Amino acid sequence: MSKTLLKAVSNKDKVVLVDFYAEWCNPCKMLSPILEKLTEDSSVKTGSGKPLDLVTVDTDSEVELAQQFQIRSLPTVIAFKDGKPVSQFMGAMPEPSVRNFLQTL
Repeated sequence: MSKTLLKAVSNKDKVVLVDFYAEWCNPCKMLSPILEKLTEDSSVKTGSGKPLDLVTVDTDSEVELAQQFQIRSLPTVIAFKDGKPVSQFMGAMPEPSVRNFLQTL
């Protein structure tokens, strides 16, 4: 894991969503604005009550990182708590489904 990503996901006060995407990926373009909206809204919390942070990873420029996390499909979102991956989903989801995912964290 890159030092930058490791530092970002090690935030103890937040759940960090890592959005693996690519510029050419149309479903990514549908999901990214939803993730940005939800992580920027301070009233949106996880099921554990922790606020959210968002990190985006372009898999075309971060090939090793994508391989390390065994990214096979785009978009893939991995949620980190205390620096460890705790949950993930693949593919674009509508906002209510993303909100439901956040409630499991």
